[in-house]
Amino acid sequence: MSDNISLQISLPKTTYQALKRVAKKAHRSESDIMIDALRAYLNRLAKVDPFLGMFADETDLMDEVVAYVMQTRESTPLRIHEGK
Repeated sequence: MSDNISLQISLPKTTYQALKRVAKKAHRSESDIMIDALRAYLNRLAKVDPFLGMFADETDLMDEVVAYVMQTRESTPLRIHEGK
């Protein structure tokens, strides 16, 4: 018994034409190219920094944090040199 699941998708014509060109050039099927692209996309998502990811739904909070950092940076030097 196969573990594959059949999926029907609708693509814009230009996207399908690009997919078709890539598949022909690579001597592979269109579905193989789509599977590779989907795997690459999912792998990239899995590598998202978990620290940054936990703030994905907190855009207002992140804006406040960045604004605070920028304001503090304007008034506080990064280094204090003794004797100057």
